[in-house]
Amino acid sequence: MRNLLLLTLFISPALWAQDSSDLNGRITNNQDQVFSNVLVRIQGTELETTTDQAGEFTFENLAEGAYELDIEINRAKHYNTDINHDGQALSINIDALRLDDLVVTANPLEHNQLRMTTPVAILSEEDLVLDRGLSIDQTLNRITGVNSGSFGVGAGQVVIRGQQGPRVTILNNNITNQDAASVSPDHWITTEPLLATQVEVLKGPGTLLYGGGAVGGVVNVVDEVIPTQKIDGITGGIEGRFSDSTLGEQTGVFTINGALSDEWMGHFSYFNSQTDDYEIPGFAESEIYHEAEEGHDEDHEEGEHDDEREGEDFGVLENSSLESDGFNVGLSRVTDRGYWGISYSDYNRNYGIPGHEHEHGEEDHDHDDNVAKGEDDDDHEHDEEEEEIVRIDLDKSVFNIKGLHRFDDDSFIRQFRTHYSNTDYMHVELEGDEIGTMFDNQADEFRFEMTHGTIGGFEGVWGFQWTNRDFSALGEEAYILPTETQIWSLFAIEERDFDNWHAEFGLRYDNQTISSDFFPDFDDDALSISLGATFDLNDHWTLPINLTSASRMATAEELFSNQPLGEELVPHLATDAIEIGNLDLEHEVSNNFDIGLKYRNNGWRFSGALFYNQLDDYIFLRNTGLEEDETRIFIYAQQNATFTGYELDLGYQFEDSFANQWDFRLFADGAEAELNTGENVPRIPSERYGLEVNWNRGAWNVGINHTRVTDQNDVADFELPTEGYDLLDLNVNWVYYHDRFETLVFLRADNLLDEEIREHASFIKDIAPRPGRSITAGFRLTF
Repeated sequence: MRNLLLLTLFISPALWAQDSSDLNGRITNNQDQVFSNVLVRIQGTELETTTDQAGEFTFENLAEGAYELDIEINRAKHYNTDINHDGQALSINIDALRLDDLVVTANPLEHNQLRMTTPVAILSEEDLVLDRGLSIDQTLNRITGVNSGSFGVGAGQVVIRGQQGPRVTILNNNITNQDAASVSPDHWITTEPLLATQVEVLKGPGTLLYGGGAVGGVVNVVDEVIPTQKIDGITGGIEGRFSDSTLGEQTGVFTINGALSDEWMGHFSYFNSQTDDYEIPGFAESEIYHEAEEGHDEDHEEGEHDDEREGEDFGVLENSSLESDGFNVGLSRVTDRGYWGISYSDYNRNYGIPGHEHEHGEEDHDHDDNVAKGEDDDDHEHDEEEEEIVRIDLDKSVFNIKGLHRFDDDSFIRQFRTHYSNTDYMHVELEGDEIGTMFDNQADEFRFEMTHGTIGGFEGVWGFQWTNRDFSALGEEAYILPTETQIWSLFAIEERDFDNWHAEFGLRYDNQTISSDFFPDFDDDALSISLGATFDLNDHWTLPINLTSASRMATAEELFSNQPLGEELVPHLATDAIEIGNLDLEHEVSNNFDIGLKYRNNGWRFSGALFYNQLDDYIFLRNTGLEEDETRIFIYAQQNATFTGYELDLGYQFEDSFANQWDFRLFADGAEAELNTGENVPRIPSERYGLEVNWNRGAWNVGINHTRVTDQNDVADFELPTEGYDLLDLNVNWVYYHDRFETLVFLRADNLLDEEIREHASFIKDIAPRPGRSITAGFRLTF
């Protein structure tokens, strides 16, 4: 596969007394592949050139000294790394660059992780091929500070530092992912990790760039749907993966990119994935949940306890299968000044809601009548079972227009970036063959960003964003009023480099109007402010500090669920709960302090962070402890809360005397959250720590990861504790390089200890554990 690289050099202010000489360089990789026609630019000047057929470039009479390089690769990601120009020719090996050098494209200023004041984690394309799960929450679960609030394998929430749902914004190529995932944890986050080339996670408030929905964090899924760089010929890939009976996964992915002319580029991709009801190591219901339901009568005779569980699901989690497919097609015109492109995407997904049962008193009565009439008992039991099954059938189509234009270097406006997105989303919640609720979401988003030149030593970006969302839930079990939500926003971020530190500040103003047929319009506005700095303590240590006051306005679901209150409350079919909105909610304010420490030298790397987040008027779903028709009742409440936690990553990479390459990683994270009354916030993940070891020699790579997740006993009212577990995973990979293609064959074993895994952040953790021991084999061919 041919990689396209953009090389930008920033001149150190300490070089004015240095000698000058030609800077000669060559771009290559481990396979000695060369990269021709690569644009090489010195940012802030008019100097630019391109690599020749040998992959070489030259800048004449350039001051000697230290430089920071910006290298773009695979049209979807680029690196920042350091070089020293001393007059000698450079050989820049792309494969030798480190993950910390990857640039964060979710930030329009595009810094690498070491320069960001906000904590960031990135999964590269290579990581994704080996680690991606069936949904985005499972794919990101290994990142420190990030957990999964799974709803089986079909859906799940991304949990960042204990926060999820409407506080975590999911992006596709910096465009807001419009669906119903923030409404309820059973709704799939409609982004497909199978097609991603990079995933970026910004931990902590990202509201300055993406609004109140990012008060907890941002996940940006990057793909190649709209080509943003010129393509030489045709590139693409084919991937397949197959698992054993635990999951029964069968997945296929096809991607192709091509140059239709000198300036017109095209993209097409398709995926298809399906699984069976997955196997579990024990009962679907946890022992803690079973004892709570049964009251754990101490007078039970020996053996009676086991007899009580004979009717429960064991070994297989019923109704946990999924079927998913989709395609993307994109077209763009790419010039030296930028690109303009369009794309269309269509995703379909049908998945079960595990652990869900309804009472069937009326059906039982009919069953007795049928038996009396001599009708077949097995057939009627089958009908009853079908009636208990709840599945979600989802369809989403998205049309995007996206563009970027670069102005002259001496222009005050350096770059203009914009997009328009139209989303048509619908899913139905099926109870057997009957439609319980139909969710419909029509959304439009327009956004532009202008990167400007220096003002008083500061450079930055100004932007505007407008979103209109028409949301409705229809059907006999619809519990949310149809609403229209319109938000417009203004934001600005400014930055400046000093001698040994980098400063950033920014602000954002949001205005929101929610309209419905039953209530007057709800108008609210919010202001978010951020201050951050990254201090270079020396050549190896950096100290990022970030202060943010971020506001989030109440969503239509938090305001209008089961409103206006009637004689009969309507349950949410998939979660089997009654959720009641609160018309008196005010916007919440998150005051966050984040401090980190990063180190990198001679194969060693360290990253640590502490965060303290005081949320005023925190909005959450409180369990009342009450029931109606055996359905739990929750209400949206508001109270001050405090979130605190830490994240630690320590790694060491080296090569031994036998040419074996080793990479060791120790990691740990934890979060706590309390209301100002001393009560615990519900569904906060427990502390975890672990060890990861990777061995590489030639074409072979073997990795093993052990994670210990501790017990979670700090629970909210009416919330059950969760037992800890040990997760042991193994992967074996083999890579074959050819002049025209690259082949990866991999074998992955998950949950080797066959542990009963229940994630405390999951809404259904006590009735739906994660899969047991599973083995997946696959391949990826890129050309």
